[in-house]
Amino acid sequence: MSKETVEQTEATRAVKSFKAAADIENFYRFVYENDLRREAKMILGAIAAAANQNSKKKRRKVQ
Repeated sequence: MSKETVEQTEATRAVKSFKAAADIENFYRFVYENDLRREAKMILGAIAAAANQNSKKKRRKVQ
């Protein structure tokens, strides 16, 4: 396999193991049972935006 294929496979495994973690499963169940999908999506979107913003700042400093 090529290096790129191996990296994609490892990334896929990491995501799958992340989703299978007990805490994450409990979080998904809590959100579903309490009908908080909209709120959870908003919160996770804000976290992702902040993480992307921080990574862009770090990349600019390195270059």
